[in-house]
Amino acid sequence: MGEKRRLIRLDVGDFLEIRPLNEVGRCLKGKSKNFNLMGVCFTSEVEWQKGQVLLIDYFIPEELDSVRLKIVVVWSEFIDLENGYFCGGEVIDVEELKQDKFASYYFKQIKDRFFK
Repeated sequence: MGEKRRLIRLDVGDFLEIRPLNEVGRCLKGKSKNFNLMGVCFTSEVEWQKGQVLLIDYFIPEELDSVRLKIVVVWSEFIDLENGYFCGGEVIDVEELKQDKFASYYFKQIKDRFFK
């Protein structure tokens, strides 16, 4: 059976800062592998547990600014020592004042890839 994705997943390599919701002082760096408006897949040096809530500052390259996402971890698997863990999370909240910025970035990526 094929995947039933409602949104196009876009391959990227954007910079992330990841914080566990219950440990806001702890900040780790990561890199997005792909994203859409409903979720983000990323690499991380640590394993996150399924169901864990994370705050991610998603840095949009053209903006030199970040958008804060709240995600719940759906899966996390070890890749290798160089890459660490590959994780997937469902977006459950987007920083209210920057929702348009995140959506515009997503649609710009679609336009650049499919409508040149």
